[in-house]
Amino acid sequence: MCSLPAREREQIEIALAEGRSISRVSRQHWAPGRESIAHHLQAGHLRSDLQGRAERALGLDHTSLLARISEIAQRARTTALEAAEAGDRQGVLRAGDSELRALAVLTASGESSEAEISQREIHRDASVALVRVARRDPGVAEAVAAELDAMHRPFLADDLREQSAPDSRIEITS
Repeated sequence: MCSLPAREREQIEIALAEGRSISRVSRQHWAPGRESIAHHLQAGHLRSDLQGRAERALGLDHTSLLARISEIAQRARTTALEAAEAGDRQGVLRAGDSELRALAVLTASGESSEAEISQREIHRDASVALVRVARRDPGVAEAVAAELDAMHRPFLADDLREQSAPDSRIEITS
């Protein structure tokens, strides 16, 4: 996907940002396969002004996913209550199991409030800004990488060095 001509790549990214499904976009005769497009989106490789729009349009951003899982848990709870009122023990068990799985995902997400989700987005955006500045100024890149090394984060330091290298093809978006 990243190696497509700029015009074709932009057409795909705009289509995703407008909410077209990955399957529909991949049906273009010149487009790469569905898996390639999905990987491109999931890896955050869309143009920065389109990445968030595409994730939100497809319901794939973190906040949307948590909201959808929360809705599933609520619907399962309502279904379990209705099944109990109707004396449907199997329905109660199935709905209860669905609710339990949805709640387990919410719990495992580690987010306990919308403020935590917002904080995660702020950290992501700050990281993107850092890499963009580091790409423009190798001195900044090396200074931050050296500090990361001093903080015993060599893999993160190496990643920053790699992303800020002049010949890097790694794309960073928010």
